[in-house]
Amino acid sequence: MKRVAAIMFAIAIAIPATAQNAATQQPIRPMPRPQDAPTAAAPAQVTPPQAVEETENVAAPSRAIAAKGQRDLLRQDDATYASCLVALHDLAVVYEEVVAVVPEDDVDCGILQPIKVSEIAPGVALVPPAVIRCPTAQALASWVQDFVLPAAARLDGRGALTAIENGSGYTCRRRNNEDDGALSEHAFGNAFDVMGFRFELGSPVMVGPGKSQDGLARAFQDAVWASACLDFATVLGPGSNASHEDHLHFDIIARKNGFRICELGAAIEE
Repeated sequence: MKRVAAIMFAIAIAIPATAQNAATQQPIRPMPRPQDAPTAAAPAQVTPPQAVEETENVAAPSRAIAAKGQRDLLRQDDATYASCLVALHDLAVVYEEVVAVVPEDDVDCGILQPIKVSEIAPGVALVPPAVIRCPTAQALASWVQDFVLPAAARLDGRGALTAIENGSGYTCRRRNNEDDGALSEHAFGNAFDVMGFRFELGSPVMVGPGKSQDGLARAFQDAVWASACLDFATVLGPGSNASHEDHLHFDIIARKNGFRICELGAAIEE
């Protein structure tokens, strides 16, 4: 009897405790159904960059830079130019390299590798000094060395040759100083004009028609004039045309098959 009473007492105590725990226990939430689950945020849309025209912000090449004129075509490569300067040194030419001659208003005129020659042979000045291309100076120096100096030594009473009068080196102009037409070789530094020859003692020999000179001076002029045809591609002088009555014109223009123009007007004048 006592055992039954003890069991009943224990049950009476346990029932309130179980109820208390049930009251404090958090209810279990049911798992959400798939349609109730929060959806993931959609990725942000990225706007692709707008296509840029390939020509946009690209400067067009300058016409002045892109254009190539005769002066550009005549520029020597570095090795050839250096070789030419060595030749001038061997010929004892006195010169200086000067700033490139590049006119802004003409794409053809000018010299990209100009030199200023003050003495074409030892003791023989160019008066005034000439701005020309190196190949022109080389041809002029060879002519003076091989032909002019030996011929000058045959003149009596004048002494040593001291100067050659420069009529024109570089100048941007048309042939024969015309208003239009082809550019002169002077416009590229390819030409040199001889006005006359000065000597140590005697009177100078100025270039002119044969009738204006004495016999020996005329012989000297004709000799050096004709010999220039061996060093230059064009040789003109008195008798060629009215523009060359008072000087000799020499140039080194390159013609097809090496063709040369050698006009010896005064030499055949009667």
